[in-house]
Amino acid sequence: MSLDYLFPITESHAIQSVIFVLEWQGEISDRALQEVQSLGQSLKSHFPISTVQKVVMVNLDQATSGSPAIQQNGDAMGGVVFQRMGKFGQVASQMVVSRNNCLIAINEYSRWDAILEAVMRYYKIVLPPILREKSIGSIALQYNDMFTWKDEPANLNLREVFKTDTPYLAPNSFEQKGLWHCHHGFIRDLEGVDGTCLDNINVSVVNNQDDRAIQILTSHKLTLNSPLRIATKDYLQSIEKYQNILHQENKLVLGQLLSEEVCEKIKLKNQADTQN
Repeated sequence: MSLDYLFPITESHAIQSVIFVLEWQGEISDRALQEVQSLGQSLKSHFPISTVQKVVMVNLDQATSGSPAIQQNGDAMGGVVFQRMGKFGQVASQMVVSRNNCLIAINEYSRWDAILEAVMRYYKIVLPPILREKSIGSIALQYNDMFTWKDEPANLNLREVFKTDTPYLAPNSFEQKGLWHCHHGFIRDLEGVDGTCLDNINVSVVNNQDDRAIQILTSHKLTLNSPLRIATKDYLQSIEKYQNILHQENKLVLGQLLSEEVCEKIKLKNQADTQN
């Protein structure tokens, strides 16, 4: 059996999407969200579309009537969404600033350095009004990698896709011929970080239309011992540093999960920046 019929989502990498997350230490106010909303013009070249999310209330007391009541809470803001659409009408990238966090999703991945540079530009614009109220308590990075198998499912040899001694898969996974999912999570210290990192590795074999596919969802969340405040003059540099550390952590995890042949397919071994 050969892996010639295992295809990453693009020729150079398997990344379907990457998500950057900052979490605040507590909820920000309407005023802060309104200030973020007013920055739409400054972000227009990056995100032409901006919309306001309203707070949605769910009344669980209505469960006895058959279903809970769901309603918007008047004019209360829940968050602000900035989007850029792709040429086929899909969301290419978006930034969601909510009362609790900021989430930036990139669905058209290119190179890590270019994407991180763009993300830092967005942070430079939106973070000041937020940090005047709340500090940043955690920083996270999530990757969604996808491979498609273009042969009969029975011919997919998982021992050629994954390292057989990987610490991130249950041994029973290699015996499966159908669909399956395996999750592994743990907390560890990372060099150069004053805090702890929660790693989650989710591997699934799924059906994707008429093909079998392998999905790898990895997330890495730093909880900082010393929150980043507006008084932290180099908070942008700290965010960039921590995201680079999480990026390296993700490459390490994939390198310990995937076989050498698959790593070569996504250029993880010799040209890691093409994959991550």
